[in-house]
Amino acid sequence: MIKNIYRNIYRRCPNSVKGNLSKAAMLLPNKPSVKPCSIPRDKRFPDGHKAAFVMSADFEMAWAWRYSKGGEDAVAIGLHERDNIPELVALFEKFNIPITWATVGHLFLSSCDDEHGKAHANLTRIPYFTNRVWEYEKGDWYEDDPCSNVDSDPAWYAPDLIRQVMDSRVGHEIGCHSFSHLDCTDARCPEKVMDDEITECVRLAREWGVDLRSMVFPGGTNGNYAVLARHGFTNYRINSTWDLFYPEKNEFGLWNLPSSATIENAGFGWTPEYYIKRYKQFIDKAIKTGTVCHLWFHPSIDKFCLREVFPGVLEYARKRADEGDLWIATMRQMTEFCEQVHG
Repeated sequence: MIKNIYRNIYRRCPNSVKGNLSKAAMLLPNKPSVKPCSIPRDKRFPDGHKAAFVMSADFEMAWAWRYSKGGEDAVAIGLHERDNIPELVALFEKFNIPITWATVGHLFLSSCDDEHGKAHANLTRIPYFTNRVWEYEKGDWYEDDPCSNVDSDPAWYAPDLIRQVMDSRVGHEIGCHSFSHLDCTDARCPEKVMDDEITECVRLAREWGVDLRSMVFPGGTNGNYAVLARHGFTNYRINSTWDLFYPEKNEFGLWNLPSSATIENAGFGWTPEYYIKRYKQFIDKAIKTGTVCHLWFHPSIDKFCLREVFPGVLEYARKRADEGDLWIATMRQMTEFCEQVHG
């Protein structure tokens, strides 16, 4: 009841008021909120760690912004993400933090063409749909695909960036973000569409020596779990009403690893110091309660977040890890431990 009242008030407020409300909410004793867990604290993490820090990135380039209701420039955002990724890889190396890069499958390609006059003609198209953030009501799902190559259209292909991530000394995980960044819900995505998408992702990843195990649903559109299970996936990220938690297994045998918070510029005029303090609060409470702090972000974040916020958050996570309190893990590592210990 209280949460619903807060949400309704929040939606109606201007940004300046939203920022103050959000700050005030974080002062409450129950924030960040913690989902109860019955597993003994000493069984939750390896090597005596008190909590885990997981970070995932929605690596999607221009693909995420097609059909967006916001009318964003997909190519401009894709190119901005391309510019950011080398800097992000360097930051993760500096603080020795491996993350999960949830990668749109098309980015593995160096080139593609419109065989038989149709891009990716082997893939079943998702039916027309409208959801919270996208509106796809005409044309072909792949009509924005340039059907060219990474040199001509670098916002739509990223094999060079994937190679940078994979060659990094910190041991990043390559995860899945679907092949074309579609709505994965059961209501909007027929099983055949999802199976075609995941089959293509798995095929391309294996050509790179990668076995996909972790899934991040585009736009939080979780669904089609049976398809993921058939293709060997073990876990997925979704949104949650809780901020901190311990992973749980669903009826399809997949581990649910919800997100805690996103690293982004909320547009509230907050200082870098406040942002960093806020994310530290998540890490500290995870350590206090024996839970997972799972932060996520878009690599297309603005330079303010990239240069003023990210370093402080990563530095603090590394500090708590070096003190022995925090286990820094990828989505796959976290859930492999859960499967081994809790089954």
